[in-house]
Amino acid sequence: MTRTRPVPAEQDANHRLGKHLLDVVRSQDAAIPADRRAPRTVAEMRARLATVGTAQNDVCPLCEYWTCRCPRGAAASAVAHAGKGLA
Repeated sequence: MTRTRPVPAEQDANHRLGKHLLDVVRSQDAAIPADRRAPRTVAEMRARLATVGTAQNDVCPLCEYWTCRCPRGAAASAVAHAGKGLA
């Protein structure tokens, strides 16, 4: 005959604390607007990086600014855009 052991009071207290903290974090996360929420999972981070990666195609390859600050980069950017038909 098998009997289940009673849960020690310390383990039960830890379980209740963990449940409480999880509830608090989830309620606070729900209050954050979706556009301000930081990605927490790898899938969310990869999706965010994929959208940022597509937006960085117009960045200067040398100085990495949207509006080029280096004379060589401006020339290289113009050549790159001319190849794409953007210049």
